[in-house]
Amino acid sequence: MRRHSERNGKKCTAVGKNNMRWNDFLSSLPVIASGGVGNPDITDVTCDSRRVVPGSLYVSISGFKRHGDEFIEPAIGQGAVAVLSENPQPASAVPWAQVGNTRKTLGTASRSVWGIDGSETLFVGITGTNGKTTIACLFQRLFSEVFGPRLAWMFGTVAYSVGDAMLPAPRTTPESSDIFRIMARAQQLPKAVVMEVSSHALALDRIAGIAFDCAVWTNLTQDHLDFHPSMEEYYQAKKLLFTGYLKKSGRAVINIDDPWGKRLAGELAGREIFTYGASEDSRVRIIEGNSSPSGTEIALQTTAGVVRFASKLAGHFNVYNMTALAAGALSLSIDAAAIARCFETMETVPGRMERVPLTAGFSVFVDYAHTPDALVNVLSAAGKFTQGRLICVFGCGGERDTTKRPLMAAAAARHCDEAIITSDNPRSEDPALIVRDILRGMPLDFPHVTIADRREAIRKALTGARAGDCVIVAGKGHEDYQEIKGTRNHFDDKETVRELFAELEKRHAANK
Repeated sequence: MRRHSERNGKKCTAVGKNNMRWNDFLSSLPVIASGGVGNPDITDVTCDSRRVVPGSLYVSISGFKRHGDEFIEPAIGQGAVAVLSENPQPASAVPWAQVGNTRKTLGTASRSVWGIDGSETLFVGITGTNGKTTIACLFQRLFSEVFGPRLAWMFGTVAYSVGDAMLPAPRTTPESSDIFRIMARAQQLPKAVVMEVSSHALALDRIAGIAFDCAVWTNLTQDHLDFHPSMEEYYQAKKLLFTGYLKKSGRAVINIDDPWGKRLAGELAGREIFTYGASEDSRVRIIEGNSSPSGTEIALQTTAGVVRFASKLAGHFNVYNMTALAAGALSLSIDAAAIARCFETMETVPGRMERVPLTAGFSVFVDYAHTPDALVNVLSAAGKFTQGRLICVFGCGGERDTTKRPLMAAAAARHCDEAIITSDNPRSEDPALIVRDILRGMPLDFPHVTIADRREAIRKALTGARAGDCVIVAGKGHEDYQEIKGTRNHFDDKETVRELFAELEKRHAANK
């Protein structure tokens, strides 16, 4: 296989290795035990038995519900030529090896098999509770300005953007093995890869084998306590991006207005740290930040002086998102002119304070806010430019942190004028029980209604909206599905708003 990269505007070819002999492969691993006969060529690596192709190394990983060892025989039946497991496999029909941690080994093994050394690619990872998607999209736009769109890749919640292709994103952070496979098969190696790095991915070693040139910390607020036993363990998982995956020469970009971020900055001895925020101690300090429905403007104090930027992104929280991008870019020695072009050309981020264009006297925004802090940020931002009432449609996902449900209600009651509580992605849970949990945090005297059907809840908001009002439809953002009892049904908040508003207009016209 031949891959291409560009240096100084000239194309050069790099022969990518996409196979490795089993015995050579074993010599690079901390093997506890091994067995079986043969020395096959390894041409692919996967932990999903359904994705095994002839020549694959099957890596057995312990899942939340079932163990990968259960699928060794089916994997071999589909063409796996070798097996890695945390347990001895003397009955295996193909060569096998036992290692201490197959999750970590999956990434490093994939990197070896695919021959990806990463030296030609700049890796940027973004972690935190809120802001990851917007900052990742900004970084991709920045790198598109610097290297060209095809050489600026992004992996995140909205989609995986790879060269000219836009791939669906089954999870926020893909397995590093999948990233290495995509890189090896690409016509050109990317010059930059920006990734949203979730706490799940860090805790589960999904990004093993990747070394980041820049790691960005946004903030830490309550979320995912269904997975992490406490906020401390949530923090420790996020911290791994900086202590376990950042190159020795890598830059740590940290929001120290966030208490957890300030703590992190104090715990990274010997690192090159670019702190940002309004704090006097910030290396990149916010001295002005203004937002309106038409965009956001910031002024930053840097070591090189004051720089000013403007974008079309609405919402005061984008002051911090824009500053994170600027601090990260400056840490990588990217000039202010490129940063300015990035902001100028960024129209919107899918599902993040995204306005739904309607011919109405009121406005409607769709946002992914699904944590108490994110909901506060969105409602506070909308409240600053809403002349009438602020109406919020929201719910909470099933099979996720139940303790945040009443906190979402309390956040809505503090920052909007009317709440419509509905379903989000109930998954296997009863929507009525989720709503009951939410209502525990809703003051009895606050104007609210509960409508479990999300479409009807949005209809209620649009029907009741008057001139000058603002409707926030929160929780799903860019998502185009609603998961109910294990089935994903098509549901897009923006599409639903447009359809229902068109119905209302027809009804009004007919009644004239």
